[in-house]
Amino acid sequence: MKSSFKLTKLSFAVLIAMGYVSAAAEERLSEVVVTGKAEPITTQLDIIRAAQAIKEIPGGASLVDMDVVKQGRVSTWVDSLGLAPGVFVQERFGSEEARISIRGSALSRTYHGFGLKVMQDGIPINYADGFFDMQEIDPAAARYVEVLRGANASGYANSTLGGAINFVSPTGYDSPRLIGRAEAGSFGYARLQAITGGVIKPQNDGENIWDYNLSVNTMQQDGFRDHSAQSSQKAVANFGVKLSSSLESRFFMAAVRSRSQLPGYVTKAQLDSDPTVANNSLWPDRFQRRDVDAQRLANKTVYTNGDYQVEVATYVMQHDLWHPITFGFIEQNTTTYGGHIKVSDKSKLFGANNILTVGYLPDFGTTDGRTRSVGAGFVPGAVSTQYSQKSDNHRFLIEDKFSLSDATTLIGSLQYHQSNRKKDDSVTPASNYDVQYTQWIPRLGVIHNVSPSAQVFANVSNNFEPPIFDVTSTMLATKAQTGVSYEVGTRGEAAINSGRDQLFYDLTLYRANLRNEFQTVCINSSTTCTVFGTSATSNVPKTIHQGIELGLSGFFDRQWEARGVFLYSDFRFDNNTLYGNNRMPGFPPIMLRGETLYRWGADKGARGMPASYAGPTFEWVPTAASMDNTNSVSNDSYALLGFKAGGPVDQTWSWFLDARNLADKKYAATTNIGAGYGGSVGAAYYPGNGRSAYIGLEGKW
Repeated sequence: MKSSFKLTKLSFAVLIAMGYVSAAAEERLSEVVVTGKAEPITTQLDIIRAAQAIKEIPGGASLVDMDVVKQGRVSTWVDSLGLAPGVFVQERFGSEEARISIRGSALSRTYHGFGLKVMQDGIPINYADGFFDMQEIDPAAARYVEVLRGANASGYANSTLGGAINFVSPTGYDSPRLIGRAEAGSFGYARLQAITGGVIKPQNDGENIWDYNLSVNTMQQDGFRDHSAQSSQKAVANFGVKLSSSLESRFFMAAVRSRSQLPGYVTKAQLDSDPTVANNSLWPDRFQRRDVDAQRLANKTVYTNGDYQVEVATYVMQHDLWHPITFGFIEQNTTTYGGHIKVSDKSKLFGANNILTVGYLPDFGTTDGRTRSVGAGFVPGAVSTQYSQKSDNHRFLIEDKFSLSDATTLIGSLQYHQSNRKKDDSVTPASNYDVQYTQWIPRLGVIHNVSPSAQVFANVSNNFEPPIFDVTSTMLATKAQTGVSYEVGTRGEAAINSGRDQLFYDLTLYRANLRNEFQTVCINSSTTCTVFGTSATSNVPKTIHQGIELGLSGFFDRQWEARGVFLYSDFRFDNNTLYGNNRMPGFPPIMLRGETLYRWGADKGARGMPASYAGPTFEWVPTAASMDNTNSVSNDSYALLGFKAGGPVDQTWSWFLDARNLADKKYAATTNIGAGYGGSVGAAYYPGNGRSAYIGLEGKW
């Protein structure tokens, strides 16, 4: 039996820090002013202006309000992004790591990640080659999450199929003076967080105005499965200064320490009999794990002069990885740095509103690493690889938003990307390479405002993604993934029943015709390869990704709230010589998530709704998901039911209860993806968590 609740020494330290910050804030009360409504800042958008910016994007884009997410547990990416339209995200073993994809990005990858640009406060956590580890993000530190699907992330000079996700922290202008939050629950889960923020009042007129926001967070769990313990400590901060009415600068800092055991895949028989077991009961605590230490530092400075604005940003990230797994002890030290310069002109063009933006967004990275074999007793053996990997990317962007009328805006952009990937291995020099990839990436979109609260949109764009190093290590995937994407959709809100009810909707239909998609295939060009080392990631000539992304929410009779997302995914090979028009593995064709809450009380919570709530939550995958290219094996369908409740205790404190998988369903949240299992899959299932419950308490001062 796993312990239900434990606190590390650092957890106590966070509690003490919460008290210290509160006391210190009291002592500085005469010097610190927390402003609810302040002059707009230029270095970080608040959620209201960010929501308005979404309406200027001609495609699938949305915001996640983290105040709404915090009505339940805030630990995994599923907690944060599970109800974001178009995002496929599934827990792998109940920890911070998940499987995440948008529009089938990185379809062959069920661990780590690529195919998305992931940021915290606009600072990429990706290596320069595109690879990312989810442990480096602290969702609980964010005020909102910006989800830009596909080409709609072009403002960040991103051209991948999936798009970008940006976790955005509050500043001192929109942050409470102090927040303390504690969560605890099943499988030894515990999390403590303290946040402080404010605006420092200048002593004299004309002096600089400073603001700050700081979040510290510690988490630990024993895990639902054997060998799935995890702990992490994270700090995220930003400090801004208004130097004048036209010049502002903001510094961003983050530090992460994450320690994760990896329980591995199980067989279908194990999944059905005892999903809590690890792949191997003999693994010691120090083996089959991923330990990450990372630090990030950045600055963004914005100068505004009438219709002109110049934005300059720089960042540097250090990432250390200790990753002993079954095929080797992986050690990596990575440094990534980059930034951007953007110049915008809002002058009218032909008498109409127009915004012209040009930008240069480079980044560079170096990874020094080695792999050692696994010796008897799960100890490091001989060095099998000793390498240096270097990436550099030069991205140029020009974008124009032209108002054809008061209701219609035309958006056009053009990017040019030049990327280089170089690997030098002193142990296996035959695997060395130095490759350059270049691409022009055009985009054209249109938005039409049907009414002040409803839009329709459409766009067509190219996408471009060079291989990451993990893919090119075999040199089977030597080409960049490219393609053309099309999408149409609508978003908005409607008042019904004489204004008593409100409905919010976000609907996008898309299709991407891809070339050279990264996909796992058999090395020997067979349709069956079940032994480790007989498959690898390669370029598949032609594939099609298409689907429907739908998000709906409503507030009815001023007491009932319903939220849900529907994701339909149809990914297929396109007349492939081995797989014909088979479905590509990894995604269930249909996935639904949602909740229905009854709300009551005089207090108002997020979005002005009654603050007390209770009701069911659900997740439903009604159809099986193929697990290999031949469609010989599928992951079963499943349905999960949960319950959520919470509300204010008084003006300071609030609470929540978040119960999940109440029927204790045995199911696989995600699976391994194979080239060809030949109907016999073996250990390839990652069990979802069993019945669980979490409680939380939050105070705001």
